[in-house]
Amino acid sequence: MIRNLKQLMAEAKKREGVVVGVPSPEDDVSIKTVIKAKQENIADFILAGNKEKTISLLEANGGRPADFEIIDAKSEEESAAKIVELANQGKVQVILKGFLPTAALMKPILDKEKGLRTGNLLSDILVVENPAGNYEGLLGMTDGGLNILPTLEQKKQIVENAVKVFHKLGYEKPKVGIMAAVETVKDSMPATLDAAALTRMNQEGQITGCEVYGPLALDIAVSPAAAKHKGIDNPVAGMTQILVVPNIESGNLLGKAYTYYLHLTVAHVIMGARIPILIPSRNESDVDKIHSVALGVISA
Repeated sequence: MIRNLKQLMAEAKKREGVVVGVPSPEDDVSIKTVIKAKQENIADFILAGNKEKTISLLEANGGRPADFEIIDAKSEEESAAKIVELANQGKVQVILKGFLPTAALMKPILDKEKGLRTGNLLSDILVVENPAGNYEGLLGMTDGGLNILPTLEQKKQIVENAVKVFHKLGYEKPKVGIMAAVETVKDSMPATLDAAALTRMNQEGQITGCEVYGPLALDIAVSPAAAKHKGIDNPVAGMTQILVVPNIESGNLLGKAYTYYLHLTVAHVIMGARIPILIPSRNESDVDKIHSVALGVISA
């Protein structure tokens, strides 16, 4: 079981034959990420973009252009389309967004004829070293990146995507907390109704490979003392390993709190397509991005 980000990096280095495709890697952070990841043998890379500018950036940041396959593309759209085509051919196992809008990357990925859709929902899973200290290991949070206000069925798939990642990380039966503002079911709070429904789905075998419980307020999810004080006796309460947030706003706020208040290194991956997709923010550091590459490699 991978318990921290150092182990995440070490495990990724053991994987062989994983190629990461990067459309429009034409900024310093993207270039530094691929240079460092290549130097540390985390993955091989195919870069699609302005070839002349890409080579210049590699050399300016201490990289060797000969270490990378570089495909010339005249636009962001062409670079994304070429990487998706390589993924369809089995030549790319992970996609890392470079310096282009997310919409420009997702358009060819979601194309019904030439894209990478599987029929499953795509969702983002963020991973950090557990800051609460209630258990030793990684903490996941989903979905603060893609799905704005997911339905019950979409939340089921969000749970399943996150559980797949944690299985890859070595967590045999991760504890999944369905988050809300309170731990009681209230008709006036739809998130609590969905949480109760997801808990039943897990009990009835519709969601497998994990333990699901909710609704849980954040304190009840991460503090055994708070759970005990409230009289909530469930293995997930106080020991949640995957936080499933009710909407994108709550996930976005929590994820950025990890970065800007707690100064934690984060990694995240999008699951649900045929291969893992990495869509870090343009503001994310190369340290965060390289850990996302490692997470993508392990999830591939």
